[in-house]
Amino acid sequence: MFPRISIPALFLTVPLLATTAGEVEAQICEPELYTIPNIIATPNGNVVTRITIMTPGGPQPGVLVELRYRAVAEGQACWCSDQVHPVLSAITDSEGHADFNVRGGRCLNPDDFPGGETISVFVNGLDCVDRGQVSPDVLSTDASKCEVTLADAVNFTGPLSTSQYSFCHDLNSDLYVGLTDAVIFTQSAANAVSCTR
Repeated sequence: MFPRISIPALFLTVPLLATTAGEVEAQICEPELYTIPNIIATPNGNVVTRITIMTPGGPQPGVLVELRYRAVAEGQACWCSDQVHPVLSAITDSEGHADFNVRGGRCLNPDDFPGGETISVFVNGLDCVDRGQVSPDVLSTDASKCEVTLADAVNFTGPLSTSQYSFCHDLNSDLYVGLTDAVIFTQSAANAVSCTR
């Protein structure tokens, strides 16, 4: 009769700890390799905010990306009644893209908040970077709804006509206010999109 051999628990857990190189890379926050623009919100959610997670090994699929609105920023944003908040999440696809269609409005410029804290972007549970929010509904003056109105168009006129930089009017996050921003704005303004809060 052979003696009973006890296998240490450590050896039983080793396979559970094994990961592929890609999975290890996706667990490290490397914002210099990611594309994380400011978040764009529209009353009908027709404009996509695309976050791309790349590593030296290429695009990273299956990564959890979360937009976590800080309390003060969440309170100042205009939210459509059917938009979940303060945490929005998406999983990256095969190209490393996580897409968000945020339904709401109002510009949330980090310079207007203590410590610049507005929206924290988490990647696989890691706090990577902070971003602000931009919107064609830049003013959000109506207490009952988020809506792109003539007042928003007037507000956009100055920066768009002069190409003067303004955080709230840089809808595509390229650090320039120009034609592309005007096109994004027009998509919402032409139809006066709105939603109830």
